[in-house]
Amino acid sequence: MKSNSRVPALAAALVLALGVAAAPAVHAAEQTRALHQAFPAGAAEVRLANLAGRIEIVPGRGGEVVVDATIHGDADSAAETQRILAQMKWVKSHDKKGREEWALSYPVEKYRSYSYPTGKERDGDSELPAFLSFLNVGSQTVTTYRGEKVRIYGHKRDSAPTLYADLRIILPAGSNVAVRNAVGAVRGGDLDGTLAVDTGSGKVQIASHSGQLSVDTGSGDVVVGSAKGETKIDTGSGDVVVKRLVGNGTVSTGSGSVTVSQVSAGKLAIDTGSGDVTVQDGVAGRLIADTGSGGVKILSVELEELAAETGSGDVTVQSSLARAKKVKAETGSGDIVIKAGPDASFDVDSDQGSGSLVVNYADATLRKAGRKVVGARRGDGRTAIHVETGSGDCTIGPKV
Repeated sequence: MKSNSRVPALAAALVLALGVAAAPAVHAAEQTRALHQAFPAGAAEVRLANLAGRIEIVPGRGGEVVVDATIHGDADSAAETQRILAQMKWVKSHDKKGREEWALSYPVEKYRSYSYPTGKERDGDSELPAFLSFLNVGSQTVTTYRGEKVRIYGHKRDSAPTLYADLRIILPAGSNVAVRNAVGAVRGGDLDGTLAVDTGSGKVQIASHSGQLSVDTGSGDVVVGSAKGETKIDTGSGDVVVKRLVGNGTVSTGSGSVTVSQVSAGKLAIDTGSGDVTVQDGVAGRLIADTGSGGVKILSVELEELAAETGSGDVTVQSSLARAKKVKAETGSGDIVIKAGPDASFDVDSDQGSGSLVVNYADATLRKAGRKVVGARRGDGRTAIHVETGSGDCTIGPKV
């Protein structure tokens, strides 16, 4: 996420104005409880749900999914805190889609709102120091948990007890697990099997995964070191980075940039409402890149079919086109640059409201409408190229 350079100055001014001590506040009333639970890891899916807290997923051995939870609580009194912690356990429940899941038994029958005041600071996403977390008064998440509508506040609130659980989940290879976390970051190691991660708000980081991976977050960045298999990533707001992708992939973000590198995919589809899209290094059968506002860069990728579109931004394609059958590039406002190989063979046609088509292959045969170049053919024209700009130039030439 982008940081705000004005925040440190604002924080310093508030410290002076309010006379707040520059040391993190410690809530002496908070209590903790450790909870250990194992679930059989067979062919059936194991679904786990948590309301708030950090989650760490690590590889393990054996035939069980093991969960170690550290539950933190702070209610109106020490006795109430002890009572809540003592009653916390894993119970069978159902998510909004009616699927059975194991959920930690937050007392939603009594409390419909909870405080997770240290959430952003502990997840490393806060722009404010912990002692100024009281300024984060507007942060809240609403979700459905164990059949009840529940609100989670990102600050301490008198009417809402502080209650959250940090989980360490140990997954044996080949397991089938879905993890739902309403608020909090999720981090994973080198994992194998079928894994679905769903968080309402929080950053998701997976070192590597082999198998079927699905990540869905309402708000938060997603970073995957290596993904091998079927990969699906969806975030409402946040950047997505996949450092290595082998297999088919789908990436969608409402607002944020997407970067996918070291690609070996049959099909890769990327869609962002606002943000840049970059795919670099590798091969792809079919590549779709769509952004409402932002640039599209396809760099050093050998492909068979490409569809690149942006409402506002440039489109850059660097590929030899040796394998390409169809290339389509569109921008409402911006330039299109295609840097192909010396032996590229293509038939290009253009539809440009305002802008020129420039073909930097001396042996290409140009087509004109009046004085304007509207198309060109080189060789046997085996790569069909269509370019369209509302306002912008298009240049096709050999990569230098």
